[in-house]
Amino acid sequence: MSKELLLKEIDTLPPAYMDEVGDFVSWLKHRWIKETAAMERAAALAQDEYQNNRDLTAFSVLDGDDFYETR
Repeated sequence: MSKELLLKEIDTLPPAYMDEVGDFVSWLKHRWIKETAAMERAAALAQDEYQNNRDLTAFSVLDGDDFYETR
């Protein structure tokens, strides 16, 4: 559903539901912030492993090669 359509749908709700809509939007935003923070922590913890583990970096010597170049 597009943002515009969603906003139109919200406008058709009775005013008594606006508190519930606000609570739900706040809950969704809190959940998004929490999930984003968790992903950022996981990426930070794995960064050293992905940059320095020889099993994971073995092919980095090819980084400068043009993969599709005909030889």
